[in-house]
Amino acid sequence: MKTESSPKSAGEAKAYPPSFVDRLMAWIERLPGSAWVFYLLATAVIVALGHGLDWLDGTIPTGTFVVDELTNDAVTIYALAALHLLNSTARRSLEDFRPALGKLEAQYEKLRYELTTLSPRFVAITTGIGLLLAVLFIAESAGEWIITDDSSLVTNGFNVLQITLTIVSFMGLVSQMIRQVRLIAYIHRSATNVNLYESDSHHAFSRLTVRAALALASPVYFFLFTYYWQNSRIVIASALDQSMFLFAILVSVAVFILPLLGMRRRLVEEKNRLMFESDRRFEATARMLHERVDGKSLEKMDDLNKTLASLILEKDTLKKISTMPWEAETMRGFLSSVGLPILLWFITTYFGRFFQ
Repeated sequence: MKTESSPKSAGEAKAYPPSFVDRLMAWIERLPGSAWVFYLLATAVIVALGHGLDWLDGTIPTGTFVVDELTNDAVTIYALAALHLLNSTARRSLEDFRPALGKLEAQYEKLRYELTTLSPRFVAITTGIGLLLAVLFIAESAGEWIITDDSSLVTNGFNVLQITLTIVSFMGLVSQMIRQVRLIAYIHRSATNVNLYESDSHHAFSRLTVRAALALASPVYFFLFTYYWQNSRIVIASALDQSMFLFAILVSVAVFILPLLGMRRRLVEEKNRLMFESDRRFEATARMLHERVDGKSLEKMDDLNKTLASLILEKDTLKKISTMPWEAETMRGFLSSVGLPILLWFITTYFGRFFQ
């Protein structure tokens, strides 16, 4: 059951004002139609601008598309769209976990705000780091970002702005994921009403962490696919690119698994406690049965038999309850989405040479 927050609790929830990123996403939400239509249209506009400027410069024939530039432009606002999705998922996940909060229920509005809202200071820090990374990327491999002497100043300026926006927004996305991971770990650790039988609550945040992991891995595989498309093999051009791709994959795995380990421990402890109590009751009932048999007091034995059968059924049921903080389908989806492409890359890279 939902509880209305008091003015005081609502004020306490907003310990810091929302950032301009949150205000932007709120504005997008207020637009007519779906927010995802806006992101798709914005991506189409960026792709059209990038190629339109090249057509005007004459660096590529009018009406043709360059895979590298198409790839770069297509992911420019991907991180903002992914952040929008993760924030929406975080709200639903916290709501599904709400029955398990217990004493933490008093902090519900504060937790919801912090899970889905960036502070201006946080955005300023991540933007600064993102700008530094953008400078490093452009300095090391400007050609990869279509920044060339053949292009006009306007075109090069657009490309610099595009790659800077991409890297800054991705840095913000990764940083927000880390904040959400820490909050999820805190919630799992502090909740006081964890119930082994309520799988919806202890699976709740796995939906957020798996989407966060896929949000990081998807652009990595998108870039690898375009490289493979052009070169018939997966080639990552620079050492910095390799480091960033490896970092993204490792972070995606960590984002999915690490924040759920605390809930895994809580569920194991709860299952062991319930199993112990079931064993203790079974032992007490069996002792009562033995006493009656030894004393030849055999009346109402049917009640004891039913009790023992119920306790056996309870124990069998407990044994079958999974202590994994995710559904089996969630794990299979994660492994197929993140692990399978890595396996295919390994096979094509290290075993493909034997068939050439």
